Amino acid sequence: MKPFYQKLVTSPAQSVIFYNEEKPHFTVPWHFHPEIEILCVIKGSGICYSGDGIHPFTEGEISLIGENIPHWWKSDSKYLDPESDRGIRALIIQFKKEIFDANFINLQEMHAIKELIGRSQRGIQFTGKSRKILGEQIMKIFRLKGIRRIAELMILLDMMAKAKEYQYHSSVGYSRIMSSYDFFRFNTVHGYIIRNFTRPITLEEISEKANICPTAFCRYFKKHTGRTFVSFLNEIRIGYACKLLIEEARPVNLACIESGFNNLAHFNKTFRRTFNLSPTEYIKAHSLNGVPLQG
Repeated sequence: MKPFYQKLVTSPAQSVIFYNEEKPHFTVPWHFHPEIEILCVIKGSGICYSGDGIHPFTEGEISLIGENIPHWWKSDSKYLDPESDRGIRALIIQFKKEIFDANFINLQEMHAIKELIGRSQRGIQFTGKSRKILGEQIMKIFRLKGIRRIAELMILLDMMAKAKEYQYHSSVGYSRIMSSYDFFRFNTVHGYIIRNFTRPITLEEISEKANICPTAFCRYFKKHTGRTFVSFLNEIRIGYACKLLIEEARPVNLACIESGFNNLAHFNKTFRRTFNLSPTEYIKAHSLNGVPLQG
């Protein structure tokens, strides 16, 4: 699946876009745009695909996604039921980095924000107490209008820049390919993986999507991600298994099958290698004090 370009329609008087989005479910599939995006999920849950990363999202999710990073906020299936009245709500802020004049962004006082914009190329998910504080600031911004909104956005970016509790969406390797000529080929491969990871994907099948032979594909994939195709595929599956275990209370054997593993022993071994915990230990640790959903 090739990500599509999303052109945002703005008023001539609008340099920053503020959305209060309320829908039955998230509707925009795998896409990218030149605007940097801040998203705060007020209501809803699902899976976030961003760059080469995957993580479950729930109410309170706050993420910063850099320019032209393909992403997809995919709602859980329960939100797709036409009879359901659950619905989602998200506060979204989008802006181009060009809103910052070159002289302004290079001020010493702007150093942390300039660095944050650079780090946003990997996508950033804020966690812990930082998430709550940032959420309150975003809610404040949406209660304001005009220049006061912009002023508080600057404060929000400074808060994000200084936050200590966060994790990246994507690997270092993925951020390096974003400006390369191979961008669309890699995203074709990545999109195919995230659409099909719950079933077996052979090396021959995925290399055909890249239009190269399996041996060359292995070298190609390792060069771009720093990981083998199999290890990357397993990371995607483990991330999804975590969601099934914690949010949907699936038994371990069902989480194994539904996330794309066809062998329980292999699933347990891969899970332990990722978290240094068995699936059962992971569930127990999460119920006690919460553990991150990424290794």
